[in-house]
Amino acid sequence: MAWVAKAQDASLLMNGGFEDLQPGSPETLQAWRPDKAESGYALTMRDVHDGKRALEIGFDEKISTVGYAGTIQGIALPDLAGRTLAVSGWLKRSNVASTAGLWMAFFDAEGKRTVYVNDYDKPWADALGWNLRTIEAKVPAGTVRMLVGASISDKSGKLLVDTITMKTMER
Repeated sequence: MAWVAKAQDASLLMNGGFEDLQPGSPETLQAWRPDKAESGYALTMRDVHDGKRALEIGFDEKISTVGYAGTIQGIALPDLAGRTLAVSGWLKRSNVASTAGLWMAFFDAEGKRTVYVNDYDKPWADALGWNLRTIEAKVPAGTVRMLVGASISDKSGKLLVDTITMKTMER
């Protein structure tokens, strides 16, 4: 897996607004990739929170081989042990019975996942509208890489994702 962003960059995540495309590939997002999105993964201009594009992820519980679908970005994390990171993003789901949200996973130098956090159990302020979701986690000692993502599971539906940001929190 290619780790595409470096946490010391000002934005911490690349292409969080889903506006930038791969050069020479007009339908491929820069920095993000599908994560088990077997029922659809595409940019949309129809229903966006801000900017020109959002990411639309489809999930069909009848055909999914893994039980979820999402998007993912890998990040190299030098020298952030002990710091708290906050990931926020605008999400909208088409089925209130679907489980959906943001997540972060941290990995050590051997590739072992040391911490995983998500917001799947947090209520949605607007059941079928755009919701600002936020998660926080302290970077464990020995972390060299992390993954950030958004996913949908449990019941068939679509998840729209827009403007994902990650920043260090002052504590």
